[in-house]
Amino acid sequence: MEKKLKPIDFISMFLRSFFIQTVWNFKGLLSVGICYALIPVAKRLYKSKSDYKKFMNRHLCFFNTHPYFSAYALGAIAKEEEEYVLKGIEVNEQIEKFKNALIGPLGAVGDQLFWGAIKPAAILVGFTGAAIIPNYEFKLIFLVIFLILYNFPHLFTRSMGLVRGYRSGYEIYRLLKIENFKYLNNIYRTIGAIAIGIFTGYFLTSAVSADWLAGAVFISSGIVAFFIRIWKKAVYWPVIIPILLTLLTGMIIP
Repeated sequence: MEKKLKPIDFISMFLRSFFIQTVWNFKGLLSVGICYALIPVAKRLYKSKSDYKKFMNRHLCFFNTHPYFSAYALGAIAKEEEEYVLKGIEVNEQIEKFKNALIGPLGAVGDQLFWGAIKPAAILVGFTGAAIIPNYEFKLIFLVIFLILYNFPHLFTRSMGLVRGYRSGYEIYRLLKIENFKYLNNIYRTIGAIAIGIFTGYFLTSAVSADWLAGAVFISSGIVAFFIRIWKKAVYWPVIIPILLTLLTGMIIP
């Protein structure tokens, strides 16, 4: 069965998804933004004004999700709308129920991955680099690293989420589990733990007069933070360890 949606429609949806939060409101939350991003689908599939109007009303209902993971919803919705048109079946309440079922998983996975791991890790790396390196050129390099660390998974999720959502359709729920993003989640949590361990060690060594000792505490903080993160799977230990190391060395060497 020949597809109706074209690559240009997905490119348009991808670009429109960046504005999904611009018309956020208390009544429908992201409903207007989702509807705006789906306009290319409506224009491609529905030629009559009545069908187009029904489409718009259908997708102006309440909807909320993580803004980046909305791409999965957009792709899946586009797939199901296309399927209904190709089969000549009138769209029923199934799509609305499907959208409501996506709200929880999309928000939970997106928040845990981006707000709980990727964003904090990227900020910590950028902040640590800016704090410990005196050279302004290298500070700018860490700013670029921060932007890359954050925006690579961000843009990948927006683009591939759209593709995977379209390929999966109603089966999209199989992808929306944090276990499917475990590798990325663990990498960024480890990066964040190392960064906060190094920064804490650097901050505390400013009170230590011996240069070699400061360097030793600084380096050991990063190494210990890495292994503690892998062993304990906790973020607070990389902060506690540098503090203990500094206190211990401060008591041993006046």
